[in-house]
Amino acid sequence: MTHSSVLNLILNSEKIPRESILNQISKANSLVSEGRYLVTVFDVPNNWNSRISIEGLLISSTLGHVENRNPNWEFYGNGAIRTYKTKSLKLARTLQWNILRRSGDKPFARRSSMSESELTRNTIPVSHKVFTRDVANNVWHLKDEDLQARLEARFSALLAWQDEDFKVVSGLRKRDILQRSKLTLNEDLVGVPTKVPYLWNMGDVLF
Repeated sequence: MTHSSVLNLILNSEKIPRESILNQISKANSLVSEGRYLVTVFDVPNNWNSRISIEGLLISSTLGHVENRNPNWEFYGNGAIRTYKTKSLKLARTLQWNILRRSGDKPFARRSSMSESELTRNTIPVSHKVFTRDVANNVWHLKDEDLQARLEARFSALLAWQDEDFKVVSGLRKRDILQRSKLTLNEDLVGVPTKVPYLWNMGDVLF
């Protein structure tokens, strides 16, 4: 059996008709095999203008109505991505990610059948400072210039074995990520903690 997960990119969604978004979601989830993941990344508004709810369309069209959920899918997780300009490190845009999983054996079920060399090739650098401060959290900080490449690298390494298919859907275009390698984080942004005094340390009278 071929295992297949999908990264579904819906960017500049304010310019995409509702029907086109639904068609893309349908195409993406049809490519996900049992037990594997549909990862949808979409931009979020930076104003209060009315717009299509991508998350709402994704959940309703895949999981179904809250009172009659589709037993073939389950909610897995969500989070946000903040991207920054490489030189100035100024905030460029904010996106959201949402992960749904098709029912079936999870990828971890294959671990017992893997050789030591296969396990080594699929090792994730969990002690790396970028992993502990960024990847392991629900808010990621990435360079805007290579956003898609880093999304592909992170999600494919976190959710799929290297010998499994990992596809990218954007619009109605589909692409397979070939020759995936072990996740590296050395060029990614890493947060530096800064101590900020609380109000009661600033001499302010609160009451």
